[in-house]
Amino acid sequence: MPTLIADPQFKLYVICCAILSFQMLVLAAMTAGKRANRQNYLNPEDVKVSRKDARLIEGSEHPDVARVIRAHRNMNESLPLFFALGLLCVLAGVSPLGARLCIGGFTAARLLHSVVYINELQPFRTMLYALASFALIGMMVQLVLAVLA
Repeated sequence: MPTLIADPQFKLYVICCAILSFQMLVLAAMTAGKRANRQNYLNPEDVKVSRKDARLIEGSEHPDVARVIRAHRNMNESLPLFFALGLLCVLAGVSPLGARLCIGGFTAARLLHSVVYINELQPFRTMLYALASFALIGMMVQLVLAVLA
């Protein structure tokens, strides 16, 4: 019996997890970068180590910063589902084609979703969110079918 690490679906899952995790780090860095560019900070200690014109935010974020935060939060809401469902699909031995379509489709849709979210591109944002959601639902259906078989 081949080891899990040799399974092509597992390899795809691991690569997609790494890509999506890196994307989360990029979105976090973009938030910090946007705040630095606007010289608006949430913590007093950040203001102390910044340029002279930096200020502490007492209300809402600048719209550019808030948009990146929303894209980051949106991504953060779907990743735990993907991490769990993707791994379960690999372990349950669902259809290799189904696993590739759902794991790869989710990853591509989420990467593009962040880009269109930050660039305010509707209806593409909604379409890509829906595609990623359908990929998660596809994983759920495959899992149920695999365990009932």
